[in-house]
Amino acid sequence: MTNKAIISIGSNKDRTNNINSVTQLLQSSYPGSRFSTPEITEPIDLPEGTKPFLNLVAMIPTGESCEDFCSRLKAIEKDFGRDPDDDEEGIIPLDIDLIEWNDEVIKPHDLVRPYVVAGMEEIDEF
Repeated sequence: MTNKAIISIGSNKDRTNNINSVTQLLQSSYPGSRFSTPEITEPIDLPEGTKPFLNLVAMIPTGESCEDFCSRLKAIEKDFGRDPDDDEEGIIPLDIDLIEWNDEVIKPHDLVRPYVVAGMEEIDEF
């Protein structure tokens, strides 16, 4: 069975390079993935002075379980230099969050963010 994951991807450290690299990695690992156009956004719930993010939304088809898929995403974040203390410092090399799994909403507060709304509309057009 193929599962459908909707994820958000963001970076505010070496953001263009990190976003380009992770989208290439995800596309090669999960053929058929669709990505929205990256958008610059202001940081949310991070220290004052935190640099803006480059964010996008992706639809990822996967045969993995939700648990295995999420573990893989966290491993990718770590490979890109993500550290548990990043939020305190406001420097995020890569943040990947699962928003929906097979149309089940996982993070409802993310669904109302403008870049997520626009990104989901964009990937639905394919």
